[in-house]
Amino acid sequence: MAIYSRYEPHRKKKSKAPLFLLVLALGLSALGFTYRKEIYFLFAKDQSVRAEKTKEKTIELWKSGNLKEKDIEDFQSIATTYSEKDPTDPVAFHLIARSLFWNLNRLGIQFEHDSLILHLGSSFREFIGSSVLAASTLDSIFWNARTAEAFSSSPFSDWENNRVLLFLGETHRGVKRPQVLVGEYGNLDRSKLSSELQSVYVWLLTFNTMLAGDAAGLDHLITITKDPNYKIGIHFSPREENFLRGLGKYYKKDYVGALSLLRQAKTNNPDRITETSIITEATIFHLQNLSQKGIDLLEDFYVSNGKKNTAIPILIASFIKEKPGLKTKLDLSLDPKE
Repeated sequence: MAIYSRYEPHRKKKSKAPLFLLVLALGLSALGFTYRKEIYFLFAKDQSVRAEKTKEKTIELWKSGNLKEKDIEDFQSIATTYSEKDPTDPVAFHLIARSLFWNLNRLGIQFEHDSLILHLGSSFREFIGSSVLAASTLDSIFWNARTAEAFSSSPFSDWENNRVLLFLGETHRGVKRPQVLVGEYGNLDRSKLSSELQSVYVWLLTFNTMLAGDAAGLDHLITITKDPNYKIGIHFSPREENFLRGLGKYYKKDYVGALSLLRQAKTNNPDRITETSIITEATIFHLQNLSQKGIDLLEDFYVSNGKKNTAIPILIASFIKEKPGLKTKLDLSLDPKE
C-alpha cells in the first residue's frame, strides 16, 4: 500500500473561481428577481388604474342610459386580467363581482320600483325566474364578493358596494333567514354606495325587511323614501305603503293587522297588488280555520278576473287537501303530476 501511495497523483489546489461565479450568479438572480417583482407590481398597479377608470366609465354610461353589451364585456375582461396579475388584491375580485352584476341588466333583471312591488309576497327565485344563467351569475357575484372580503384585512374603497353585492348573493342563496340578513346588512352607509347600487340596496332591504316581519324596519324605510334628499327611484304611494306594511304583518303572523292593511290596499282594478292582497287574505282565513271563506274569496276573484291566475285553483286544491269536506265551484281537474 505504501508503494502505491508513492505514485498517487499530486492533488491540485481547488480553484475559487466556481464559487465566485456561483455567488455572482446568485447575486444577478436576486437582482433580476427584484426587478421582475418591481415590474410585476408596476404592471399590477397599471391594471388597477385601468380597471378603476373602466368602472367609472361604465357607471357614467349606465347613468346616461348608454351602457352597451360591449362596454360590460370590456369591463369584465379588464377586471379578470387585474385579478390574474394580482390574485390577492380584494379590489380585483370586487370588480369581477361588479362586472358580473351588470350582466343581470342584460338578462332583464332590474332592481327598480315596479319589480319590487310586483314581487312582494313571492320568493326571490320567482323574481329571478328560471334562467340558469341568472342563477349562476348571482352565485359568481356572491363568491367573488366574498373572496374580496376574505382577502381584505381592512375595509377598502368599495367596501360598502361589495357588501351590497354580498347582500344580493345571500338573498339569492336563501341560506340565511331574512331577519339575519337585515341584521347583517341593514346599516350600510348609503352615502358611500355607488349610484347604480343604491336602488339595489333599498330593493333588497325592503324585500328582506318585509319577509322578516319587521314593522319598525319597514316604517323606517318608508320614512327614508319620503326624505326630500332621497333621490333613488323607489318611492311608495300610500296604497303601496299599506300593501307593504300588510305583508310585513302577515309574515310576522299579526293576521288581524295584516287583514286591515291589505283590504285598504285592494281596489277594483285586478292588478298585482289587489291579486296578492286577496290571495294573502284567503291564506289568512285558511290559517284561522275559516278555509271555506278563503275559498269563496278566491273563487270570486278568479272568475271575475277571467280565470287568468292558474295558481289560484292550485291553492284552493291545497286547502281542500288539508281540510277535506270543503267545497268549491271550480273544476279542479289537475294534471296527474300535480
